[in-house]
Amino acid sequence: MITEQFSERTISHMEMALEQACRVVPEKFMHHRSRRFVAEKIIECAAVHTQNLRGLTEAGRRAVAELVMRETGLTLSDENGCLSNHDGAGG
Repeated sequence: MITEQFSERTISHMEMALEQACRVVPEKFMHHRSRRFVAEKIIECAAVHTQNLRGLTEAGRRAVAELVMRETGLTLSDENGCLSNHDGAGG
């Protein structure tokens, strides 16, 4: 259970990070599954990397970007971060 794994302060940071990250999720992607995905990424970050608000918020924002890219069929195609469709066509 999360309350046993993290301090109250860290849980508060995770909640704030989740709210901040979900504010930028496009409406058509905002459903329980999306919010859960973002929350899981924030929890993973808190468990493995950092528990400060800035780091958790950044993890949430990256999760939102990943979610939107996945839902729209885009991927990062090269080390420069150029976007492309899954079929290899430029985007």
